Amino acid sequence: MTRLVGYTRQLAVELDPAAGVAALTTAGVVRVFVDDGLADPRERPGLTECLAFLQAGDVLVVPSAAHLSHAVTHFVTTITALDTQGVGFRSLTEPALCTGADQAVDPARVLAAVEGLRRRLVSLRTRAGMASASAAGKRPGRPTVMTPEKVAMALELRNLDRPITHIARVLGVSANSVQRALAPLPRHPDPAS
Repeated sequence: MTRLVGYTRQLAVELDPAAGVAALTTAGVVRVFVDDGLADPRERPGLTECLAFLQAGDVLVVPSAAHLSHAVTHFVTTITALDTQGVGFRSLTEPALCTGADQAVDPARVLAAVEGLRRRLVSLRTRAGMASASAAGKRPGRPTVMTPEKVAMALELRNLDRPITHIARVLGVSANSVQRALAPLPRHPDPAS
């Protein structure tokens, strides 16, 4: 008898895995394994327990392939290992990636689904990296050319009614950099403050 076994993980800190668990329960899984967002994507105890629980004839069901794998290579390796064990795979949102005897294979749809998975995983890693940098007090992106000294000099020159292009030339930066740096600052600071 075929058992449907579910697995999901928290893809980002702000995303609750409860929606994935609910979707899997609605799909008829007999048991759901979950990893929280704090687990290292390469060392997930819930996934390890899930893979050990599966038996030949079972079908692993996930909300999307991104819940199963942290990289496309991991996805392919995992699906290949499941197939070798006689375990099927079903993604609720990516039918082209599902395995089993009743699945028609359209190579174009499979490749498109794998590319979609790759893009989603890159996006998740980028968001996680930006959140990590932000938590460490770092601002993601290119560093500004306007140091605090240059901003002070630009403000002083602007208070002398110098044009933005002149200020930019004096400081050796672009006019856009000067405008961005001066935008939040008052033009003539109030001496009483």
